[in-house]
Amino acid sequence: MKTAPTHGILRRAGLAKGRAPGFSLIELMIGLALGLLVSALAAAAFHAAQLAYRTAVDLALLEERGQRALAIVSHLIRHGGWRPPAATMPAGAPPAVTGRDDCGQPGIAALPTCARRGINGSDALLVRFSGSGRAHDPTLPDQTMTDCSGYALPAASAGGAGDESADAYAGTSLLYIGSGADGEPQLLCRYASRRDGRVQRDNWTSGALVRGVETMQLRYGIDTDGDGKADAFLPAEALLGRGNAAWGEVLAVQVVLVLRGERLLPQAAVAATLALFPPRAPDGRGSAGMQADDTVFAVPTHPALMRRVFSASVRLRNAGSCEETLC
Repeated sequence: MKTAPTHGILRRAGLAKGRAPGFSLIELMIGLALGLLVSALAAAAFHAAQLAYRTAVDLALLEERGQRALAIVSHLIRHGGWRPPAATMPAGAPPAVTGRDDCGQPGIAALPTCARRGINGSDALLVRFSGSGRAHDPTLPDQTMTDCSGYALPAASAGGAGDESADAYAGTSLLYIGSGADGEPQLLCRYASRRDGRVQRDNWTSGALVRGVETMQLRYGIDTDGDGKADAFLPAEALLGRGNAAWGEVLAVQVVLVLRGERLLPQAAVAATLALFPPRAPDGRGSAGMQADDTVFAVPTHPALMRRVFSASVRLRNAGSCEETLC
């Protein structure tokens, strides 16, 4: 029985002359290079997708926090000065809305006191109004109105010295910007303490409302031409120049909040300055008497954080001039 020559089979299989099976060094280097290139492209695509996702999440959270902060401030301003229909305003009652420019560590008074300058030049806003009480006891809330703390607000407060003018309103909410334990700026509110569900006079509690609020700027609208509409928006110090009675003329409040995100981006997310109020007039002042240096916000730290400006003009529904015009 004859067998086929083995050298022909080896030659056809490419194994003749001692050649080993597998890849050459050049083929191996090319394969490794292509593999590394594909891996690098995949890693870059994954990083870009992850960065886009984190940016989208940060933007959504920033939008949610900004709208929530603006809603809280607007809610308080709209209710400023409200009292139960049957209640009478005592003589010497404090204004429903007062404020201070560039105010840090504010205190509750007829006009907020300021222990130091505000964080990033932030203003302070003090709003007074009453809630709705139960028929048998006005110091117990009927759960229809709340203050900045989210607690129900009654028609009258309890305890304290019983100063009739100071008790014109059951609720007092002082909004300002402070720093948390981790240094993060946030919107804070100082409000009356509760005991057994009743608002206590002259006892205050502070609580954080929204994180990441870098500055709060306020302008107060008054009527200068007698048509019942706010046509001049002034900072608090300019309004004080018209006398303390000018706070009773406030018809609307312009609110501007600057919020920042929590995640550092690889490059600056915003410009070095952000516009807050309308641009300055040709005479170098802001529109309607605003200070020129308050119309923009200079980013103080962390320029790689995403930032957004939230603003609103809120009309007081219970302003003194609105009682007959139902504005």
